[in-house]
Amino acid sequence: MRRTLAALALLTAGAAQAASVSVFTNLADWQAAVSGAIQTQDFSGYATGTSLFGETLLPGMTLTSNTERLEVFGADLEAFALGGRGAGNLYYEGQYALPYRAVALDIGSFESVPGNGSTAVDTGQLLFTFSDGSTELLEIAGNATGANIFIGVVADFAITRFRWTEAHEASGGNEETSLDNLRVALRGDGNTVPLPGTLPLVALALGALPLAQRRR
Repeated sequence: MRRTLAALALLTAGAAQAASVSVFTNLADWQAAVSGAIQTQDFSGYATGTSLFGETLLPGMTLTSNTERLEVFGADLEAFALGGRGAGNLYYEGQYALPYRAVALDIGSFESVPGNGSTAVDTGQLLFTFSDGSTELLEIAGNATGANIFIGVVADFAITRFRWTEAHEASGGNEETSLDNLRVALRGDGNTVPLPGTLPLVALALGALPLAQRRR
């Protein structure tokens, strides 16, 4: 399923800027929209228990969390935060130093159907931030089986980060989730991903972009 958000325009004295974001809940549809080279981190190259703090998981992409430990976990080899859920504010945050305009991720182990072994009482929140300073907030519900939930976005501006905040349980803590299959692409615009040695230059270029707030 594809949901295309309305384009928003910022008018200036003699010119106009327009930006749009498309959200996908199906991998095949997202891949078709990207049409360029896609890189995926499925953690298959990591040993169980490997710490992910400070790791570059994809070119220009890191993952962190406000938790005690963030590591590769379980037989399915997913990124999982351990500890710290009792406060009810646990999140994962992915940061992008390269100008990716298409990113995706799988949210795993999230069941929110009453009577199906879950105690989730609300939805999780997935917030994307873009290089023009705007954000896109998605409310994500779990499913009956705990199967991975795919979310992908394609935008006209570079995506600088995402933050996935877990749903709450009746106790006030967080429903346990994991992340897998982190994907990035440049939206098939003919560019290639810069080599690691060029990362500081790309980050500097991103920092020099003018910021413009999109109002919704």
